[in-house]
Amino acid sequence: RFCELLLAEVDAYEATPLPRRRPNTMNRGGLIVNEIGLEPLMDLLLRRLIAPLAAHLYFAEPFAASLDHHHSFVVAYRHRGDECGGDRGLDMHHDASEATLNVCLGREGFTGGGLRFCGRFGGEAHRRNVAVADHAVGRATLHLGRQRHGADDIVTGERYNLILWNKSSHHRLSKDFLAKYRSRPPAAPGGEAASGGEEAAPPDLACLSYTHDGDYENYKPYPPGKKPKPRGPGGG
Repeated sequence: RFCELLLAEVDAYEATPLPRRRPNTMNRGGLIVNEIGLEPLMDLLLRRLIAPLAAHLYFAEPFAASLDHHHSFVVAYRHRGDECGGDRGLDMHHDASEATLNVCLGREGFTGGGLRFCGRFGGEAHRRNVAVADHAVGRATLHLGRQRHGADDIVTGERYNLILWNKSSHHRLSKDFLAKYRSRPPAAPGGEAASGGEEAAPPDLACLSYTHDGDYENYKPYPPGKKPKPRGPGGG
């Protein structure tokens, strides 16, 4: 019921001429729900659900007990993304968050488009395939923001996802955070040199990012119409 009602709100807003911004630098379709009157609801989700779960699951992380704000948005994936103002999938990236909640809102009838996870930003295995989570209406996934991930291409239909990038003000002012995000992840053997040394093994092809990996073309050609962009966090 929650997914149905939230999707109805999104549909109603998108049917109006009211202004909207892209939810992030990578997704083309969707809107920022904090800007359409839903921020108090997202605050409630962070306080009552996400923060307690993160404190339990990520107790060893420096932000575990201090998540206090969020950037929340809805993204749209469509089989005919180029024609319908959405995306078929999403390139590999890490989020501008400490922990991310990804909720599948629907719609019914979509196929494909799994949420693919690779390693963690800054680690030797950050471009190694870890798992693929299948989406189903009402299913939510909580993961670290620095976990590299992407959306496989949707095969049929369309799917909306609610994304909450949850952040810690205290952690983001720490020396540990600033040092970690000023560094580049290690490069693969034969790839571009990077601080932190080389990866332990060549990357899995599914974990390469044409947006963020300067050595992408060493392993496969860029997709049609794609080119490298400055490194940075992405979507959901």
